[in-house]
Amino acid sequence: MKSKIHELMNFKNKAVSKTLKTTILATAFVSLFASNYSFGVTTSSEKNIKSKIENVTVFTQGAQIYRTSLINVNAGISTLIFEGLEATIDPKSIQASGFGNFVIMDVQHSIKYPEPKNSDLSQNPKNLKQIKMLQDSLVMIDFDLMDITDRQASLNIEKNTLLNNRIIKGETKKDTLNLVKDALTFLREKLNNINSELLKLKKEEYRVNIKKQRMQENLLALQTYNVNIGDIVKDETNYRVIITVSADVATNGTMNINYMLQDAGWTPSYDLRAKGTGGNMQLTYKAQVYQNTGLDWNDVKLTLSTASPNQSNIKPTLNTWWLNYYNPYAYDYKRKQSEGQKDDGLAKTSVSGGAGTYSWSAPEEIAQTTADYTVAEENITTVEYEIKLAYSIPCDGKTHFVAVQTKDVPANYIHFAAPKIDKDAFLVAKITNWDELNLAPGSANIYFDGTFVGESYIDPTNLSDTLDLTLGRDKNMVVTRVKQKDKTKEKLIGEDKVKTVTYEITVRNTKSSSSNFNLQDQIPVSQTKDIVVSLLDSSGGELDETSGIVNWKFNLKPKETKKVIISYTVKFPKDKALAGL
Repeated sequence: MKSKIHELMNFKNKAVSKTLKTTILATAFVSLFASNYSFGVTTSSEKNIKSKIENVTVFTQGAQIYRTSLINVNAGISTLIFEGLEATIDPKSIQASGFGNFVIMDVQHSIKYPEPKNSDLSQNPKNLKQIKMLQDSLVMIDFDLMDITDRQASLNIEKNTLLNNRIIKGETKKDTLNLVKDALTFLREKLNNINSELLKLKKEEYRVNIKKQRMQENLLALQTYNVNIGDIVKDETNYRVIITVSADVATNGTMNINYMLQDAGWTPSYDLRAKGTGGNMQLTYKAQVYQNTGLDWNDVKLTLSTASPNQSNIKPTLNTWWLNYYNPYAYDYKRKQSEGQKDDGLAKTSVSGGAGTYSWSAPEEIAQTTADYTVAEENITTVEYEIKLAYSIPCDGKTHFVAVQTKDVPANYIHFAAPKIDKDAFLVAKITNWDELNLAPGSANIYFDGTFVGESYIDPTNLSDTLDLTLGRDKNMVVTRVKQKDKTKEKLIGEDKVKTVTYEITVRNTKSSSSNFNLQDQIPVSQTKDIVVSLLDSSGGELDETSGIVNWKFNLKPKETKKVIISYTVKFPKDKALAGL
């Protein structure tokens, strides 16, 4: 009986063992089969992508890099790794797009640090860590400079708002003397505070720039040392962009990525050339491009943009513009409080004005340049210049000139003189319709008849309809200003003293060509009713009563001489000393 039970149990164990082995083999087979044929289940694969910089949009501060690569992806989920990118990528700015039968599922920024090859750090160059620290520090310094620039802009806006206020400018006719005095006191205090803050920011900016310059010099010295020594351990930190895509079937396509870098930018500059006084001026618009991003830009298509990607894009909001009656007692009360006097029960009301509430708150062929291949595209708020030729900008932090565009601009030429200040006459070119040139603020080199005559500054935001450019002194125009002693005298009339002043101004054209001439002089302007200034004779000159400036405009023929007289009187109390005359 026992032997029968034994045999039965052995048989059962063998059956179980056989069944278990069969199950394991079947599972292994299914797994192998599934891995080869997927049975509709997605799989994941990684591909390292080598890309080339195709396009670069350079802003006044910062640059947007565009990379393109041909790709092939398997069916299912694939991970595309763009590697060997710049260290200073702004992860928030990364964008990806593509062409092909696949879906972009995810885009990430990643840093892959190298595995240590040797535990003995003495085998590696000691300055590799210093180089990395300096590069990181330079990035942070650029952010500090951006912050300083933003704060300066805010203070300048506040300053301009104050100076353009109607009360400060004296445009309101109902102002009382007390109101004007309080306004000027408030203006002086606020301007002192604003100018003090601007000065502090200027000093801070200077210190930061000095610090940045020293870091750049140290970085260059360390990098040069490594190159000269030849014992370089390359920084193998891999800055990457990882893109996850999904495809139903294996397919080919194109993947594009773009992102922002900070350590690059451009500033505009100009060359203005005039040949004689009878033709147009040639304006050459140049860009001074620099980049220190870590990689060279080789044969890339450049686009220069006047936009500032770091500027806030939040629209402004207007607060309520309150209007009320002028209450002089509020000013008297506030003045007494500031002087430490007690409250005398006057009403504590605010005062509102027109701008808000005041709380005293040759036939030879000319060589072509990149300017011949530039297209200017004006957007809603910015202008972009697309350079059609491929360009290379090395990563050296130095300035590289790119010719943006060259145009002939119409100009009218005049001579100007203000002999009270300077006895020489100046040749001035007046350029009209300058706003059609899409200019940005920048320095300008002025050339006349092939000779460099000086440097000016073009700021389209502060220009009138005509851009005046001084082309230098013209010694062929002789200007003299002589006081007429027999017509300059003083006399007493009652309680007043009357002083008469007369000058004769002579302009002589020694050239063989005629000239349109603008001559200026001035008479004093009184700031009090006790001092009365009267213009006696100006030989037809036009007087601006606000500024006291007298203008004469005339055409001066070859070898012609013209004389004008400016004579005025000043009447003031005889018991008072007159300042400024």
